[in-house]
Amino acid sequence: MIGKYEGGENDPTGFILKSLAEQLEVSTDYLLGLTDDPHIQVRESELTSEERMILEAFRHNGWPAVIRLGGERLSQ
Repeated sequence: MIGKYEGGENDPTGFILKSLAEQLEVSTDYLLGLTDDPHIQVRESELTSEERMILEAFRHNGWPAVIRLGGERLSQ
């Protein structure tokens, strides 16, 4: 299953993401690529409006929503 996550074939649920972070002893922000430091969590107040849009898209519909959003932004 991890291979499918890494290959973009599947997205982990919030529960799985939290479990992975706990097992690997890193933050979920690190697993999501929001920070390069495995132990720092990014506060939403530190995000730009574009970063918030990406995060909200991911939270609601996973990577497909982020990809759609990216496509929309590139076409503007």
